[in-house]
Amino acid sequence: MKKMTKGAIVTGLGVALLLGGGGTLAVWNTSQTANAGSISTGAMSLTPSKGVWTTNLSQSAIPDISAYRMVPGEKLTYTQDVAVGLEGDHLTAALSVDTDDVTSGFTNNLKLESFAVTPRGGTNVLIDSNTASAPVEDGSYTASATLAFNANGIEDMSKTLDLSQVRYVLDQQAPQPVR
Repeated sequence: MKKMTKGAIVTGLGVALLLGGGGTLAVWNTSQTANAGSISTGAMSLTPSKGVWTTNLSQSAIPDISAYRMVPGEKLTYTQDVAVGLEGDHLTAALSVDTDDVTSGFTNNLKLESFAVTPRGGTNVLIDSNTASAPVEDGSYTASATLAFNANGIEDMSKTLDLSQVRYVLDQQAPQPVR
């Protein structure tokens, strides 16, 4: 065997004897807290006021939507004030309208025609299209959704449409890192 190999074996045996044979091998260790502080999560809220249904045929409010009888070619608009609460650094959200849970016997002839979100007391409409989503910030808004009824012959007569499930939804938007 070479001298180098013999030396390594002898050194290894010596360390093994020292560790396992009652000897001690002292190692020091220390730690400190990082004192990094604490962090809190943000929150989102959507608080709607009582909404109002109107018809494009008379431009007047419909006092009881459950007693109203819609006709072909008519458009109904649901408008309500909503308070959006966004609490968090870099928190952004979009307000949308959801008609997925509206149930009826219609033959897919009731469509969301437009969705508009206007800052409360302002004139700037943030969106008015079929995309049905608007970026919003913390504050008060007026939101309105227009539903259009295009009848498909007599099969859409005497049908019931439960509009109680039309709702506005506030969704957090993924934050975009600075590039």
